[in-house]
Amino acid sequence: MFKGHPKGLYVLFFTEMWERFGYYTVLAIFVYYLGANFGWSEAEVTNVYGYFLAFVYLTPLLGGWLADNILGYGKTIMIGALTMILGYGMMAMPTSSPMVVYIALAVVVIGNGLFKANISVLVGNLYAHSQGSLKDAGYSIFYMGINIGAFFAPFAASGIKNYFLDNLGVSEAIAYNAGFGVASLGMVISFLIFVVFKKHYKDADYQSKHKVDTTRDLQLTKKQEKDRIIALAIIFFIVIFFWLAFHQNGAALSLFAKTYTTLEVGSWMYLLFDLPGLLSVLGLILCTVFLVKPKSTARTRQISIAVLAASVATIWWRLSEFSELNVVDPEKFQAFNPMFIVFMTPLFVGMFAWLNKRGKEPSSPLKIGIGMFITGLAYAVMILASYFLPAVHTLNGGVSAALVSPFWLIGTFFTLTIAELFISPMGLSFVSKVAPPKLKGLMMGGWFFATAVGNYFAGFVGRFYQNWELWQFFLLLVGLCLISVVMVAIVLKKLERATE
Repeated sequence: MFKGHPKGLYVLFFTEMWERFGYYTVLAIFVYYLGANFGWSEAEVTNVYGYFLAFVYLTPLLGGWLADNILGYGKTIMIGALTMILGYGMMAMPTSSPMVVYIALAVVVIGNGLFKANISVLVGNLYAHSQGSLKDAGYSIFYMGINIGAFFAPFAASGIKNYFLDNLGVSEAIAYNAGFGVASLGMVISFLIFVVFKKHYKDADYQSKHKVDTTRDLQLTKKQEKDRIIALAIIFFIVIFFWLAFHQNGAALSLFAKTYTTLEVGSWMYLLFDLPGLLSVLGLILCTVFLVKPKSTARTRQISIAVLAASVATIWWRLSEFSELNVVDPEKFQAFNPMFIVFMTPLFVGMFAWLNKRGKEPSSPLKIGIGMFITGLAYAVMILASYFLPAVHTLNGGVSAALVSPFWLIGTFFTLTIAELFISPMGLSFVSKVAPPKLKGLMMGGWFFATAVGNYFAGFVGRFYQNWELWQFFLLLVGLCLISVVMVAIVLKKLERATE
């Protein structure tokens, strides 16, 4: 999986990992903070959530243009990191004024715009244009770094919130402020990694506008550039539907977790929501795989046995600490998607490598189409949870007396993860491969602009969650995903020709 990749990939991996740790720490508690601090309704907080996500992914368009034409990628990323440190720090300050929060969010949005697209461009610049399959794998590894940070973020947000509530006796809103402070610290670490280890990616930090690197960049005619821009525009439009559906994880699915899901669970199930317990369960599973794997070395088996013993001991310890019924913090559901990403990425990289050797690997546009279909399946799971179970299907935003199992949400997050692995890292790689060299930053910004539009509509559509039957809301998401699948099928050949 890691063979043949440049060292710069791992610098960017950890830079992005800590940046995403900060961002997803904020996202895990964002709607809860707005409700606790200002007393806003679900409709109001999801609307602000949608606007915030939209602008977070809109500004990379400007950040990419600045890097392409004026600042360069490295400088733009550093300025963006410092700006986000400031923005998260401002959010950590308690306030009763919505305007102060809006200003802090604006600072975060600007910093993210300078940072986000350009670090993705640097990843692509590490590879030659002939290394298409390796570049796909590189973006998948990079994406795994994103999700390691996102995995730990909800636990950090929940842990710091509970510490402040239980030990300092502060209000719930101030406890959430402390979580924003943790996000700022994560950005400090991200910035330091990027600056200290610059030598490993400096060759990729060039502007095609001023320098032509024939080993990394294709020389295109005007017609080829136009065809590629059109192909990218089509992909950008299609993935709007994915982000509209996917980012219900922080809105509708978060509210579903809090209102309709059983949050009192037995000790064995609570292992999935306890960080030491969850890591021990995962360690136990991985070590068992290595022990039964025929080609495992003696050293690997020794390490696996040691980790297996530690995992069993930790599970025993955590079970002894739990009560018969344990309360799950709803924000911890946000950890399942990145956890699934981290552990499934090696499987996907291996699967695509195996298919590539046999000449059967799907093209990037086809992978995106497959991912859109699977996204629809994810919300079909929620239709089952909300319609066929009488506990919730007639609630219309009320509180259920008979709540549903957490496994409905966990199953949805698992299915969304499979879809995400077909779409997001492959989309980043597709943009890197297809974008005209002089427009790399701008086109990568275009990918995030599409994400911005999808995120806005995530908030816009989210308002129906409170007013419709739940099954009707999730059916809408399924329908939109299937429409996008049809669009991919119609233009698939045109998209595939763009990479030839």
